[in-house]
Amino acid sequence: MTFKPNLARILINFSCSLALVSLAFAQDVNSPLPKLPREQIVEDFQIARKALEEGHSGIYRYTSKAEMDRVFDAAARSLDRPMDVLEFLRVLAPAVAAIKCGHTSVSSPEALRREMTSALPVLPFQIRVLDKRPYIFRDLADLTNPESKGAALAGKEIRSINGIPASRIVSTMLAAVPADGDVESSRQFRLNGSFNGYLFTLMGIKSPFDLVLSGPDKKEQKVRLNGVPASKLQEALRERYPQDQRPNRGGELKFYDEGRIAQIVIRQFGGFADPDTKQGFREFYKQSFEAIREKGSRALIIDLRNNGGGEDELGQLLLSYLVDKPFKYYDDLVINSMEFSFSKYTGTPIKVPPKSVEARDDGKIHAVGHPNWGIKQPNQPTFAGKVYILINGGSFSTTSEFLSQAHFHRRATFIGEESAGGYYGNSSGMMPMVTLPNTKVGVRVPLMTYYMSVSGYKAASHGVLPDHKVEYTIGDLLAGTDKEIAVALSLARKD
Repeated sequence: MTFKPNLARILINFSCSLALVSLAFAQDVNSPLPKLPREQIVEDFQIARKALEEGHSGIYRYTSKAEMDRVFDAAARSLDRPMDVLEFLRVLAPAVAAIKCGHTSVSSPEALRREMTSALPVLPFQIRVLDKRPYIFRDLADLTNPESKGAALAGKEIRSINGIPASRIVSTMLAAVPADGDVESSRQFRLNGSFNGYLFTLMGIKSPFDLVLSGPDKKEQKVRLNGVPASKLQEALRERYPQDQRPNRGGELKFYDEGRIAQIVIRQFGGFADPDTKQGFREFYKQSFEAIREKGSRALIIDLRNNGGGEDELGQLLLSYLVDKPFKYYDDLVINSMEFSFSKYTGTPIKVPPKSVEARDDGKIHAVGHPNWGIKQPNQPTFAGKVYILINGGSFSTTSEFLSQAHFHRRATFIGEESAGGYYGNSSGMMPMVTLPNTKVGVRVPLMTYYMSVSGYKAASHGVLPDHKVEYTIGDLLAGTDKEIAVALSLARKD
């Protein structure tokens, strides 16, 4: 119960599974999908609702019970006819997203996630959503539209697709994206990897695509394009834009200005910092902070952008190198019960290790065996200089826990955009997948709710807000500009 799944894996499961769900019922995605009887759809919805109400220990953290009851009741009333699986998902996904928990998700049958078929033609672009507006970041229309001229459409804003305004498309998608609290940066970040799949699953938009685009001059341009298989699109993106691919190393250390400024990049809290040498993060931390001491660095930049989380203890351990006094990381970790009635839908029994928890008079189970529990000690060598942390809407889960602690202890200046996870904690830990018996749709139910040992932060439904906000235009992204590191270096050199 010490590991939170990385955000990237959540995004892959959620976006890809929704995009592929129809293929369980029809090889031709243009064919009508079979309808399931209303009784079966209603049964699955009620099973999902009851599992969330019984198992999700933080279900009412951001949305009151009265409001969630209203959302669930309204969704249930809309299930008034036979539906295909996509129609069901379009009701279930936004209802579940109303919980405002980034670890709670809806997904299609497991077999489809494994299959990863490429039968669905998707928009031949990679999209970036900025200020709730979709822009073409990478143009690969030439894959299926030979008359297209390279990346001619890159940088254009999408105003509508197949007659549907982009504002409506984005608002519908955002309503179905799971994210903590009221953090909009996280929702928009997740759309960047999910936009193409959501066009079909949430909006019913499919190839060919009639687009209305506009550039900086605001002139409208109409384009008709055929879709491209998702696998072909991803392959072309890897070949043409290697600079966009995630580096293999999980952690890196570098220095600027003859060692006066150090930078640690942590892309994930788990696995290997260096997969070539099999170096783990505990060793990476120790060696990095020893090297920083030897160099005499006076400023440290920690880059946690796009770090979706991982092992809880690695966040706490990183903080231990930045503080010089004992500290408390978690205030509480709560589970609703030792047993759950929806276990029969999870495939494997849900087992809460009895030695790691204790029942209290409040009727809940408290996880006291977590390695981050209790008073933690500083680690040596402690870095006492200026710290600048780079954050964005992809800084989630374990990363957000570390960020709230670093903010609470006033150990850093934050640069970028609001972090993805809630300041006071999240719900994750054990997260069984409930497979609904009729549709085979999956609902991820996090069982443990984390309460961080922090206080005094007024924006309770938000993540860490940056001291220096950084915003990007599509032009900045196309130019490959790293605005956060530029701000951090400027501040570090001035300080």
